[in-house]
Amino acid sequence: MTRSTLRRCSFPAAMALLALTVAAAGADADALPPVDAIPASVLTPDRHGDPTVTALWSASVEAELARDPERSAALRRQILALRPGDIHTGWRLARDLMLIGESLPEDDVAARLPVFEEARAVSTRAFELDPRCPECCFYRFASISRVATTRGALRSMGLVREAGRQLTTCLAMPPPTWSDADWNHEQANLYYGAAVYYRMLPDNWWAQNLLGLRGDRREAARWARRAVEVSPDRLDYRVELGIALVCVGEAFGDGAARREGLEWLADVDQLPDRMDTDPVDRNRAEEVRLEPGSACGNARALKVE
Repeated sequence: MTRSTLRRCSFPAAMALLALTVAAAGADADALPPVDAIPASVLTPDRHGDPTVTALWSASVEAELARDPERSAALRRQILALRPGDIHTGWRLARDLMLIGESLPEDDVAARLPVFEEARAVSTRAFELDPRCPECCFYRFASISRVATTRGALRSMGLVREAGRQLTTCLAMPPPTWSDADWNHEQANLYYGAAVYYRMLPDNWWAQNLLGLRGDRREAARWARRAVEVSPDRLDYRVELGIALVCVGEAFGDGAARREGLEWLADVDQLPDRMDTDPVDRNRAEEVRLEPGSACGNARALKVE
């Protein structure tokens, strides 16, 4: 099942399948023991020493390769019920949940929010167990950000602040190394997330005082460029780089940045669609080409209320 297929699934069908996977797992994040109660023997579990866990893990990887995050999430919940200290399974489950949440209709907050909340819970747990885990850090940042934008940014100032602190931590660590395709790297995904965060956050004293962090248009362009360097064929990264550069041009009167940004946005027409969000990003590129002044506030999905 591809992400495009997931996007086309009806909401009731998707939620029914999700309910079945939760029931099959028999445990959720709230049902797991607290971190300090986990025996040392299961903090770094040997999956190959337990036939049940080995079979569940193999099946979860097969589901992941088949682009079926609902099934892989169900299997990974079962692994965590048996091995609650399995950090790698924790962040891989968070990744599954982010894919599931993104596949649901954007306007259905009741459907998306619990999925992103679970992703936040399992990634937070994994990061608490191993604060040196780059993927755990990244998925905690991504899930906190998604919970905030799904709830509504103005209702989630505490989460926006928390996401900023988490992002700062992630960027100070060695980058994530996991990749499931030559065009999809978690390292680049982290840099892309940083670019969007720094571009969309207000660059003023109000943001600094309220959130402890303020926007930085040039920093946004720098991180977007690094994402493109890691994964040059990703359409969304190129669009973000183009928009970030146009934003710099508009905000600071930098004609060279503005021209370069518009060139990046024109260039995306030559790239193939790899994800179901690519058509949306093509439209965003066209919007900014036609109205460069909109660049600093342009986002694929930002709920402010």
